[in-house]
Amino acid sequence: MNEARFYRTVCRGVRLFFRPAVTEYEVEPDGPAVYVCNHSSIRGPVIMTLYFPRAHKTWAISHAVAGGRQTAVYAYHDILFGRSKKWKTPSRLIAKIISYTLPPLLREAGTIPVHRDLKIRETLKASVDALERGEDIVIFAESPRRFSEYVNELQEGFVRLGMLYYQRTGKKLKFYPAYVEKKNRKISVAAPVEYDPDRSVKDQRSEICEALRDSIERKAREMKKHKPVPFLPPRWYGAYGEFEDDFAGYWQMIDDEIKTDNKD
Repeated sequence: MNEARFYRTVCRGVRLFFRPAVTEYEVEPDGPAVYVCNHSSIRGPVIMTLYFPRAHKTWAISHAVAGGRQTAVYAYHDILFGRSKKWKTPSRLIAKIISYTLPPLLREAGTIPVHRDLKIRETLKASVDALERGEDIVIFAESPRRFSEYVNELQEGFVRLGMLYYQRTGKKLKFYPAYVEKKNRKISVAAPVEYDPDRSVKDQRSEICEALRDSIERKAREMKKHKPVPFLPPRWYGAYGEFEDDFAGYWQMIDDEIKTDNKD
């Protein structure tokens, strides 16, 4: 497969359904930064990939990039919500197709694989390298824990980038909250939250994430009336509800299935 050609072809098709979006800033960026966005199902990643005007790398879960059984099991649960389906065999077949088509798209889109083990060091290093080159990092950090109709609570691990970037460059990293919405065709970016190198990551990660979450919520409510699309649909909570407050357990479930040959 010619991955570059495949990527360009898919992007042309997707643009038929996602019209160009305009990026609006409360505060104009003055250097490389991290943009923390709402997911809005697939809308957030698609719109940021196609229309965010700044050079950037996007975090993507390593399961989606790896290919093979790892991506197939991931797709079955995290894209198709397989547990919610009465007939699971068709979902397994679709997940297998996704395992061939999704990884090359993510590679060509310039993603950084996000690992959930000790290899997270590779994720963080690649991210700081990109920032040092002048590229932004785009992160969809929502967890399953619901906060409002517009945004979920944020996972906090990305805040560590602030410490690593300061250690590498001596510069303070800014985190920009962004609300992405298809109907209004906007990427609405609020004022940034700056990492404080004089405080520990542990002491400020919740504070930074709450500030980002609240700004995303505010930008959503300021936008022209629209129907919000949540990170995860109700059927996910019906099928995987025990993991709303245990995201680590959710990924452990996926990893355990990857390691076995069991099928529903």
